Amino acid sequence: MEHTVSQEEHLDNGEAKRRRMLSEQEVSVEDGRAPSFQSGLAMSPHEAVQMKGGKGHEMKGGKGQKGGMGMKGGGKGGYPPGMMGMKGGGKGGMKGGMKGGMMDGMPPIGPPMGPPMGPPLGPGMMPPGMGMFGGMPHPDMVPHPGMVGKGSGMMQGYGGGKKGGGRGIGGGPGRGPGVSRTKQNDYCQHFVDTGERPHNFIREPPLAERFDEYPAKKELIQRKDELIEKRATPPVYLQCDLKTFELSPKTLGTKFDVIYIDPPWEEYERRAPGLDKLDTWTWQEIMNLRVEDIADTPCFLFLWCGCAEGLDAGRHCLRKWGFRRCEDITWLKTNKDKDRRPDQPDERSFLHHTKEHCLMGIKGTVRRSADGHLIHANIDTDVFISEQPPYGSTEKPEEMYHIIEHFAQGRRRIELFGEDHNIRRGWVTLGKGLSSSNFNSETYAAYFEGGDGHLDANGNPLDTAPQLVGTTSEIENLRPKSPPPRSQANSQPSKESDA
Repeated sequence: MEHTVSQEEHLDNGEAKRRRMLSEQEVSVEDGRAPSFQSGLAMSPHEAVQMKGGKGHEMKGGKGQKGGMGMKGGGKGGYPPGMMGMKGGGKGGMKGGMKGGMMDGMPPIGPPMGPPMGPPLGPGMMPPGMGMFGGMPHPDMVPHPGMVGKGSGMMQGYGGGKKGGGRGIGGGPGRGPGVSRTKQNDYCQHFVDTGERPHNFIREPPLAERFDEYPAKKELIQRKDELIEKRATPPVYLQCDLKTFELSPKTLGTKFDVIYIDPPWEEYERRAPGLDKLDTWTWQEIMNLRVEDIADTPCFLFLWCGCAEGLDAGRHCLRKWGFRRCEDITWLKTNKDKDRRPDQPDERSFLHHTKEHCLMGIKGTVRRSADGHLIHANIDTDVFISEQPPYGSTEKPEEMYHIIEHFAQGRRRIELFGEDHNIRRGWVTLGKGLSSSNFNSETYAAYFEGGDGHLDANGNPLDTAPQLVGTTSEIENLRPKSPPPRSQANSQPSKESDA
Protein backbone atom coordinates (compact mmCIF):
# COMPACT_ATOMS: atom_id res chain seq x y z
CA MET A 1 0.00 0.00 0.00
CA GLU A 2 1.48 3.32 -1.10
CA HIS A 3 2.35 5.67 1.71
CA THR A 4 1.14 9.26 1.31
CA VAL A 5 3.47 11.95 2.70
CA SER A 6 1.52 14.65 4.47
CA GLN A 7 2.41 18.35 4.24
CA GLU A 8 3.57 18.29 7.89
CA GLU A 9 6.00 15.44 7.23
CA HIS A 10 7.28 17.19 4.10
CA LEU A 11 8.06 20.30 6.13
CA ASP A 12 9.72 18.16 8.84
CA ASN A 13 11.94 16.57 6.22
CA GLY A 14 12.89 19.98 4.81
CA GLU A 15 13.69 21.27 8.29
CA ALA A 16 15.86 18.23 9.01
CA LYS A 17 17.71 18.70 5.73
CA ARG A 18 18.39 22.34 6.50
CA ARG A 19 19.61 21.52 10.02
CA ARG A 20 21.91 18.84 8.54
CA MET A 21 23.37 21.35 6.10
CA LEU A 22 24.06 23.77 8.93
CA SER A 23 25.79 21.13 11.01
CA GLU A 24 28.10 20.34 8.07
CA GLN A 25 28.98 23.99 7.49
CA GLU A 26 32.34 25.04 8.91
CA VAL A 27 31.95 27.85 11.40
CA SER A 28 34.98 29.78 12.54
CA VAL A 29 35.08 32.16 15.45
CA GLU A 30 38.26 34.26 15.68
CA ASP A 31 39.11 36.76 18.39
CA GLY A 32 35.55 36.92 19.62
CA ARG A 33 34.26 38.01 16.21
CA ALA A 34 31.18 36.61 14.55
CA PRO A 35 31.19 33.24 12.73
CA SER A 36 31.95 33.30 9.02
CA PHE A 37 29.21 31.76 6.89
CA GLN A 38 29.93 30.91 3.29
CA SER A 39 27.55 32.33 0.70
CA GLY A 40 24.89 30.01 -0.55
CA LEU A 41 23.93 28.79 2.91
CA ALA A 42 20.73 30.43 4.00
CA MET A 43 20.53 31.71 7.53
CA SER A 44 16.82 31.98 7.05
CA PRO A 45 14.32 31.23 4.34
CA HIS A 46 14.58 34.93 3.40
CA GLU A 47 18.13 35.36 2.20
CA ALA A 48 21.60 34.10 1.57
CA VAL A 49 24.03 35.94 3.79
CA GLN A 50 27.79 36.20 3.63
CA MET A 51 29.48 37.93 6.54
CA LYS A 52 33.16 38.74 6.65
CA GLY A 53 34.51 38.65 10.18
CA GLY A 54 31.24 39.86 11.57
CA LYS A 55 32.48 43.40 11.15
CA GLY A 56 29.24 45.05 10.21
CA HIS A 57 27.56 46.69 7.24
CA GLU A 58 28.19 49.66 5.02
CA MET A 59 25.59 51.50 2.98
CA LYS A 60 26.65 53.56 -0.01
CA GLY A 61 24.25 56.19 -1.30
CA GLY A 62 22.68 56.20 -4.69
CA LYS A 63 19.57 57.59 -6.32
CA GLY A 64 16.33 56.19 -5.01
CA GLN A 65 15.94 52.85 -3.30
CA LYS A 66 18.12 50.97 -5.70
CA GLY A 67 19.55 47.71 -4.58
CA GLY A 68 19.99 46.43 -1.12
CA MET A 69 22.33 46.60 1.81
CA GLY A 70 25.79 45.26 1.25
CA MET A 71 27.41 43.70 4.26
CA LYS A 72 31.00 44.70 4.43
CA GLY A 73 33.42 44.62 7.29
CA GLY A 74 33.43 47.33 9.66
CA GLY A 75 32.06 48.34 12.92
CA LYS A 76 31.47 51.56 11.02
CA GLY A 77 28.94 53.93 12.46
CA GLY A 78 29.72 53.72 16.09
CA TYR A 79 29.17 49.98 16.64
CA PRO A 80 31.61 47.69 18.39
CA PRO A 81 33.39 45.26 16.05
CA GLY A 82 30.92 42.80 14.75
CA MET A 83 27.83 44.92 15.26
CA MET A 84 25.93 46.36 12.38
CA GLY A 85 26.80 49.92 11.34
CA MET A 86 25.62 51.73 8.25
CA LYS A 87 27.35 54.71 6.76
CA GLY A 88 25.20 57.73 5.82
CA GLY A 89 24.07 57.77 2.24
CA GLY A 90 25.04 59.80 -0.81
CA LYS A 91 22.21 61.06 -3.01
CA GLY A 92 19.16 59.68 -1.28
CA GLY A 93 18.69 56.02 -0.70
CA MET A 94 21.09 53.14 -1.01
CA LYS A 95 23.02 52.27 -4.05
CA GLY A 96 22.73 48.68 -4.15
CA GLY A 97 24.24 45.55 -5.01
CA MET A 98 24.95 42.36 -3.33
CA LYS A 99 28.05 42.89 -1.22
CA GLY A 100 26.85 40.43 1.33
CA GLY A 101 24.64 38.27 -0.80
CA MET A 102 21.41 40.17 0.01
CA MET A 103 19.03 41.71 -2.49
CA ASP A 104 16.61 44.53 -1.90
CA GLY A 105 13.00 43.99 -2.77
CA MET A 106 13.30 40.23 -2.70
CA PRO A 107 9.98 38.84 -1.43
CA PRO A 108 10.02 36.77 1.74
CA ILE A 109 10.37 33.04 1.21
CA GLY A 110 8.44 31.17 3.82
CA PRO A 111 7.72 32.14 7.40
CA PRO A 112 10.06 34.20 9.58
CA MET A 113 13.02 32.36 10.94
CA GLY A 114 12.39 30.61 14.23
CA PRO A 115 14.78 29.88 17.11
CA PRO A 116 18.54 29.74 16.40
CA MET A 117 19.73 26.60 14.73
CA GLY A 118 23.14 25.06 14.93
CA PRO A 119 25.98 26.59 16.93
CA PRO A 120 25.19 29.71 18.93
CA LEU A 121 25.96 32.94 17.20
CA GLY A 122 29.00 34.96 18.24
CA PRO A 123 28.77 38.19 20.17
CA GLY A 124 28.98 40.28 17.02
CA MET A 125 26.22 38.57 15.04
CA MET A 126 22.74 39.93 14.52
CA PRO A 127 20.04 38.05 16.40
CA PRO A 128 17.96 35.80 14.17
CA GLY A 129 14.55 36.97 13.20
CA MET A 130 15.83 40.38 12.08
CA GLY A 131 14.33 40.95 8.64
CA MET A 132 17.05 42.46 6.50
CA PHE A 133 15.63 43.19 3.12
CA GLY A 134 12.45 44.19 1.52
CA GLY A 135 13.23 47.43 3.35
CA MET A 136 11.40 46.54 6.60
CA PRO A 137 12.63 45.24 9.95
CA HIS A 138 11.09 42.23 11.54
CA PRO A 139 8.12 43.22 13.75
CA ASP A 140 9.76 41.61 16.81
CA MET A 141 12.99 43.56 16.40
CA VAL A 142 13.67 46.28 18.98
CA PRO A 143 16.16 48.80 17.59
CA HIS A 144 19.14 49.94 19.61
CA PRO A 145 18.79 53.63 20.58
CA GLY A 146 21.95 54.48 18.66
CA MET A 147 20.98 52.63 15.52
CA VAL A 148 18.29 54.85 14.11
CA GLY A 149 19.95 57.81 12.44
CA LYS A 150 18.60 61.19 11.62
CA GLY A 151 17.16 61.38 8.14
CA SER A 152 17.09 57.66 7.41
CA GLY A 153 14.72 54.90 8.30
CA MET A 154 15.78 52.05 10.53
CA MET A 155 16.30 49.46 7.84
CA GLN A 156 14.23 50.89 5.04
CA GLY A 157 17.17 51.42 2.75
CA TYR A 158 16.71 55.16 2.48
CA GLY A 159 19.99 57.08 2.67
CA GLY A 160 18.36 60.00 4.40
CA GLY A 161 17.26 62.99 2.49
CA LYS A 162 17.71 64.56 -0.88
CA LYS A 163 21.49 64.41 -0.81
CA GLY A 164 22.00 61.78 1.80
CA GLY A 165 22.18 64.28 4.62
CA GLY A 166 21.86 63.09 8.17
CA ARG A 167 23.00 59.75 9.46
CA GLY A 168 22.57 56.23 8.29
CA ILE A 169 22.05 53.41 10.74
CA GLY A 170 24.76 53.99 13.28
CA GLY A 171 26.60 55.89 10.57
CA GLY A 172 28.63 59.05 10.50
CA PRO A 173 27.27 62.37 9.31
CA GLY A 174 26.20 62.58 5.72
CA ARG A 175 27.15 65.33 3.31
CA GLY A 176 23.81 66.99 2.94
CA PRO A 177 23.19 70.74 2.90
CA GLY A 178 24.43 72.56 5.98
CA VAL A 179 26.90 69.90 7.14
CA SER A 180 29.27 69.74 4.17
CA ARG A 181 32.83 69.09 5.23
CA THR A 182 33.99 70.85 2.10
CA LYS A 183 32.18 74.02 3.10
CA GLN A 184 33.77 73.96 6.54
CA ASN A 185 37.23 74.08 4.91
CA ASP A 186 36.40 76.39 2.02
CA TYR A 187 38.90 79.16 2.71
CA CYS A 188 38.34 80.68 -0.72
CA GLN A 189 34.66 81.25 0.03
CA HIS A 190 35.62 82.52 3.48
CA PHE A 191 37.92 85.04 1.78
CA VAL A 192 35.05 86.19 -0.45
CA ASP A 193 32.75 86.54 2.57
CA THR A 194 35.15 88.16 5.04
CA GLY A 195 38.26 89.29 3.16
CA GLU A 196 40.50 87.11 5.38
CA ARG A 197 43.16 85.43 3.28
CA PRO A 198 43.48 81.63 3.48
CA HIS A 199 47.07 81.76 4.74
CA ASN A 200 45.95 83.78 7.77
CA PHE A 201 45.12 80.38 9.26
CA ILE A 202 48.48 78.73 8.67
CA ARG A 203 50.40 78.22 11.88
CA GLU A 204 53.45 80.46 11.52
CA PRO A 205 55.28 81.22 14.78
CA PRO A 206 57.57 84.25 14.94
CA LEU A 207 61.22 83.90 14.01
CA ALA A 208 62.40 83.69 17.61
CA GLU A 209 60.14 80.69 18.31
CA ARG A 210 60.03 78.99 14.92
CA PHE A 211 62.39 76.13 15.67
CA ASP A 212 61.55 75.48 19.32
CA GLU A 213 60.31 72.01 18.42
CA TYR A 214 63.48 71.20 16.44
CA PRO A 215 66.46 71.52 18.80
CA ALA A 216 69.18 70.76 16.23
CA LYS A 217 67.78 73.24 13.74
CA LYS A 218 67.37 75.85 16.45
CA GLU A 219 70.97 75.43 17.55
CA LEU A 220 72.18 75.71 13.95
CA ILE A 221 70.30 78.96 13.37
CA GLN A 222 71.51 80.41 16.67
CA ARG A 223 75.16 79.57 15.95
CA LYS A 224 74.97 80.97 12.42
CA ASP A 225 73.30 84.17 13.58
CA GLU A 226 75.97 84.65 16.24
CA LEU A 227 78.77 84.19 13.70
CA ILE A 228 77.10 86.46 11.13
CA GLU A 229 76.68 89.18 13.75
CA LYS A 230 80.29 88.80 14.88
CA ARG A 231 81.65 89.09 11.32
CA ALA A 232 79.26 91.83 10.16
CA THR A 233 80.56 95.24 9.14
CA PRO A 234 79.00 98.36 10.68
CA PRO A 235 75.86 99.56 8.89
CA VAL A 236 76.67 102.04 6.12
CA TYR A 237 74.24 103.92 3.90
CA LEU A 238 74.29 106.48 1.13
CA GLN A 239 71.45 108.74 0.05
CA CYS A 240 71.57 108.95 -3.75
CA ASP A 241 69.40 108.91 -6.85
CA LEU A 242 70.14 105.63 -8.59
CA LYS A 243 69.08 107.12 -11.93
CA THR A 244 72.16 109.33 -11.87
CA PHE A 245 74.50 107.58 -9.41
CA GLU A 246 77.34 105.53 -10.94
CA LEU A 247 77.32 101.95 -9.77
CA SER A 248 80.97 100.86 -10.02
CA PRO A 249 83.84 99.57 -7.82
CA LYS A 250 85.38 103.02 -8.14
CA THR A 251 82.51 104.78 -6.38
CA LEU A 252 81.73 101.97 -3.94
CA GLY A 253 85.29 100.80 -3.23
CA THR A 254 84.76 97.13 -4.09
CA LYS A 255 82.61 94.58 -5.85
CA PHE A 256 79.97 92.66 -3.94
CA ASP A 257 79.13 89.05 -3.12
CA VAL A 258 75.41 89.69 -2.53
CA ILE A 259 73.15 92.25 -4.25
CA TYR A 260 69.61 92.82 -2.96
CA ILE A 261 67.23 94.95 -5.05
CA ASP A 262 63.68 96.06 -4.27
CA PRO A 263 62.82 98.38 -7.16
CA PRO A 264 59.68 100.58 -7.19
CA TRP A 265 57.71 98.71 -9.84
CA GLU A 266 54.74 100.44 -11.45
CA GLU A 267 52.61 97.61 -10.03
CA TYR A 268 53.13 99.02 -6.53
CA GLU A 269 51.46 102.28 -7.51
CA ARG A 270 48.42 100.47 -8.91
CA ARG A 271 47.91 98.77 -5.54
CA ALA A 272 47.57 102.06 -3.68
CA PRO A 273 45.87 104.62 -5.91
CA GLY A 274 45.77 108.11 -4.52
CA LEU A 275 49.28 108.04 -3.05
CA ASP A 276 51.72 110.27 -4.95
CA LYS A 277 54.85 109.73 -2.88
CA LEU A 278 55.99 106.58 -4.71
CA ASP A 279 58.53 107.32 -7.44
CA THR A 280 57.99 104.35 -9.74
CA TRP A 281 60.38 103.03 -12.38
CA THR A 282 59.61 101.23 -15.61
CA TRP A 283 61.19 97.84 -15.98
CA GLN A 284 63.39 99.20 -18.79
CA GLU A 285 64.80 101.80 -16.38
CA ILE A 286 65.44 99.09 -13.81
CA MET A 287 67.20 96.93 -16.39
CA ASN A 288 69.49 99.86 -17.35
CA LEU A 289 71.09 99.88 -13.91
CA ARG A 290 74.76 98.88 -14.15
CA VAL A 291 74.40 96.03 -11.68
CA GLU A 292 76.82 93.83 -13.60
CA ASP A 293 79.66 96.29 -12.87
CA ILE A 294 79.48 95.78 -9.10
CA ALA A 295 78.87 92.00 -9.11
CA ASP A 296 81.90 89.87 -8.23
CA THR A 297 82.27 86.24 -9.29
CA PRO A 298 80.63 84.32 -7.75
CA CYS A 299 77.73 86.57 -6.77
CA PHE A 300 74.12 86.12 -5.73
CA LEU A 301 71.36 88.57 -6.62
CA PHE A 302 67.91 88.79 -5.04
CA LEU A 303 65.35 90.82 -7.01
CA TRP A 304 61.83 91.58 -5.78
CA CYS A 305 59.51 91.64 -8.76
CA GLY A 306 55.95 91.77 -7.37
CA CYS A 307 53.39 89.44 -8.90
CA ALA A 308 52.51 91.07 -12.24
CA GLU A 309 54.71 92.28 -15.12
CA GLY A 310 57.78 92.04 -12.91
CA LEU A 311 57.73 88.24 -13.09
CA ASP A 312 58.72 88.39 -16.76
CA ALA A 313 60.65 91.67 -16.64
CA GLY A 314 62.72 90.46 -13.68
CA ARG A 315 64.05 87.55 -15.71
CA HIS A 316 65.09 89.95 -18.48
CA CYS A 317 66.96 92.02 -15.88
CA LEU A 318 68.79 88.98 -14.55
CA ARG A 319 69.99 87.96 -17.98
CA LYS A 320 71.10 91.48 -18.86
CA TRP A 321 73.11 91.73 -15.63
CA GLY A 322 74.86 88.40 -16.24
CA PHE A 323 72.88 86.22 -13.83
CA ARG A 324 70.87 83.07 -14.34
CA ARG A 325 67.76 82.45 -12.29
CA CYS A 326 68.16 79.61 -9.81
CA GLU A 327 65.34 80.11 -7.27
CA ASP A 328 62.00 81.88 -6.81
CA ILE A 329 61.25 82.88 -3.22
CA THR A 330 57.58 83.56 -2.41
CA TRP A 331 56.18 85.78 0.31
CA LEU A 332 52.60 84.95 1.33
CA LYS A 333 51.05 88.12 2.73
CA THR A 334 48.55 87.81 5.55
CA ASN A 335 46.01 90.52 6.44
CA LYS A 336 45.22 89.73 10.07
CA ASP A 337 45.38 93.40 11.09
CA LYS A 338 41.81 94.57 10.49
CA ASP A 339 42.73 98.23 11.06
CA ARG A 340 44.96 98.36 8.00
CA ARG A 341 43.48 99.51 4.74
CA PRO A 342 43.75 96.67 2.21
CA ASP A 343 45.54 97.03 -1.09
CA GLN A 344 43.33 97.66 -4.09
CA PRO A 345 42.93 94.83 -6.62
CA ASP A 346 45.14 95.29 -9.65
CA GLU A 347 42.94 96.24 -12.60
CA ARG A 348 45.15 94.15 -14.89
CA SER A 349 44.86 90.94 -12.87
CA PHE A 350 42.28 88.17 -13.06
CA LEU A 351 42.74 86.92 -9.49
CA HIS A 352 43.30 88.49 -6.08
CA HIS A 353 47.04 88.87 -5.50
CA THR A 354 48.10 87.84 -1.99
CA LYS A 355 51.80 87.12 -2.56
CA GLU A 356 55.01 88.55 -3.99
CA HIS A 357 58.02 86.94 -5.63
CA CYS A 358 61.73 87.44 -5.19
CA LEU A 359 63.87 85.99 -7.97
CA MET A 360 67.27 84.66 -7.01
CA GLY A 361 70.07 84.73 -9.57
CA ILE A 362 73.61 83.38 -9.56
CA LYS A 363 76.71 84.57 -11.39
CA GLY A 364 79.53 82.09 -11.75
CA THR A 365 79.64 78.44 -10.73
CA VAL A 366 79.04 77.24 -7.21
CA ARG A 367 78.80 73.58 -6.19
CA ARG A 368 76.68 72.82 -3.19
CA SER A 369 78.69 69.72 -2.29
CA ALA A 370 82.17 71.25 -2.59
CA ASP A 371 81.77 75.00 -1.98
CA GLY A 372 80.49 75.03 1.56
CA HIS A 373 82.70 78.05 2.28
CA LEU A 374 80.63 80.04 -0.27
CA ILE A 375 77.09 78.83 0.41
CA HIS A 376 75.18 76.94 3.08
CA ALA A 377 72.27 75.39 1.22
CA ASN A 378 69.00 73.87 2.46
CA ILE A 379 68.78 75.86 5.70
CA ASP A 380 65.69 77.91 4.78
CA THR A 381 62.71 77.33 2.50
CA ASP A 382 61.56 79.28 -0.56
CA VAL A 383 58.20 80.25 1.02
CA PHE A 384 57.57 82.36 4.08
CA ILE A 385 54.52 84.03 5.60
CA SER A 386 54.21 87.44 7.24
CA GLU A 387 51.81 90.35 7.58
CA GLN A 388 51.45 92.77 4.69
CA PRO A 389 52.80 96.31 5.23
CA PRO A 390 50.58 99.38 5.67
CA TYR A 391 48.66 100.73 2.70
CA GLY A 392 51.01 102.11 0.06
CA SER A 393 54.19 100.77 1.69
CA THR A 394 56.58 98.55 -0.25
CA GLU A 395 58.47 97.38 2.84
CA LYS A 396 59.54 93.74 2.72
CA PRO A 397 59.76 91.32 5.67
CA GLU A 398 62.92 91.16 7.75
CA GLU A 399 62.95 87.40 7.25
CA MET A 400 64.32 87.93 3.76
CA TYR A 401 67.58 89.17 5.27
CA HIS A 402 67.84 86.00 7.34
CA ILE A 403 67.33 83.80 4.28
CA ILE A 404 70.08 85.65 2.38
CA GLU A 405 72.56 85.73 5.26
CA HIS A 406 72.05 82.06 6.14
CA PHE A 407 72.67 81.04 2.54
CA ALA A 408 75.37 83.30 1.08
CA GLN A 409 78.70 83.30 2.94
CA GLY A 410 79.96 86.55 1.41
CA ARG A 411 80.26 89.56 3.74
CA ARG A 412 80.09 92.24 1.03
CA ARG A 413 76.37 92.87 0.74
CA ILE A 414 74.61 95.83 -0.90
CA GLU A 415 70.95 96.82 -1.12
CA LEU A 416 69.55 99.12 -3.80
CA PHE A 417 66.41 101.28 -3.42
CA GLY A 418 66.75 101.12 0.37
CA GLU A 419 65.03 103.34 2.93
CA ASP A 420 65.78 104.10 6.57
CA HIS A 421 64.08 100.91 7.78
CA ASN A 422 66.45 98.89 5.58
CA ILE A 423 69.66 100.03 7.31
CA ARG A 424 71.27 96.91 8.77
CA ARG A 425 74.59 95.67 10.10
CA GLY A 426 76.66 93.94 7.44
CA TRP A 427 75.02 95.84 4.58
CA VAL A 428 75.60 98.88 2.38
CA THR A 429 72.25 100.59 1.73
CA LEU A 430 71.75 102.90 -1.25
CA GLY A 431 68.59 104.78 -2.11
CA LYS A 432 66.83 108.06 -2.64
CA GLY A 433 64.50 107.41 0.29
CA LEU A 434 67.30 107.50 2.89
CA SER A 435 67.37 110.52 5.15
CA SER A 436 71.16 110.70 5.61
CA SER A 437 74.51 109.16 4.60
CA ASN A 438 77.62 107.79 6.32
CA PHE A 439 79.22 105.79 3.52
CA ASN A 440 82.91 106.12 2.72
CA SER A 441 84.24 103.86 -0.01
CA GLU A 442 87.81 103.67 1.33
CA THR A 443 86.72 102.86 4.85
CA TYR A 444 84.38 100.19 3.63
CA ALA A 445 86.98 98.59 1.33
CA ALA A 446 89.44 98.38 4.23
CA TYR A 447 87.25 95.76 5.93
CA PHE A 448 88.21 93.29 3.19
CA GLU A 449 91.87 94.06 2.54
CA GLY A 450 93.97 91.15 1.35
CA GLY A 451 91.12 89.34 -0.33
CA ASP A 452 92.92 89.15 -3.68
CA GLY A 453 95.53 86.85 -2.17
CA HIS A 454 92.98 84.22 -1.18
CA LEU A 455 91.77 82.95 -4.56
CA ASP A 456 91.90 79.49 -6.09
CA ALA A 457 92.91 78.63 -9.65
CA ASN A 458 89.41 79.47 -10.92
CA GLY A 459 89.38 82.87 -9.24
CA ASN A 460 86.93 81.86 -6.52
CA PRO A 461 87.74 82.91 -2.93
CA LEU A 462 89.26 80.34 -0.61
CA ASP A 463 87.76 79.63 2.79
CA THR A 464 90.43 81.89 4.31
CA ALA A 465 89.34 84.95 2.30
CA PRO A 466 88.49 87.96 4.53
CA GLN A 467 85.31 88.69 2.57
CA LEU A 468 83.73 85.42 3.75
CA VAL A 469 81.79 84.87 6.96
CA GLY A 470 83.49 81.56 7.68
CA THR A 471 82.16 78.66 9.70
CA THR A 472 82.78 76.58 12.80
CA SER A 473 82.99 72.87 13.49
CA GLU A 474 79.68 73.03 15.38
CA ILE A 475 77.92 74.62 12.38
CA GLU A 476 79.43 72.07 10.00
CA ASN A 477 78.18 69.21 12.15
CA LEU A 478 74.66 70.65 12.29
CA ARG A 479 74.01 72.06 8.83
CA PRO A 480 72.49 69.94 6.01
CA LYS A 481 74.98 68.91 3.35
CA SER A 482 74.65 67.75 -0.22
CA PRO A 483 76.19 64.43 -1.33
CA PRO A 484 79.49 64.62 -3.25
CA PRO A 485 79.43 64.70 -7.06
CA ARG A 486 79.12 61.37 -8.82
CA SER A 487 82.69 61.56 -10.11
CA GLN A 488 84.03 61.86 -6.56
CA ALA A 489 81.66 59.24 -5.22
CA ASN A 490 82.68 56.77 -7.94
CA SER A 491 86.37 57.41 -7.37
CA GLN A 492 86.11 56.49 -3.69
CA PRO A 493 86.74 52.78 -3.01
CA SER A 494 83.71 50.86 -1.81
CA LYS A 495 83.50 49.06 1.49
CA GLU A 496 83.53 45.72 -0.29
CA SER A 497 86.80 46.51 -2.09
CA ASP A 498 88.38 47.74 1.13
CA ALA A 499 87.54 44.48 2.75
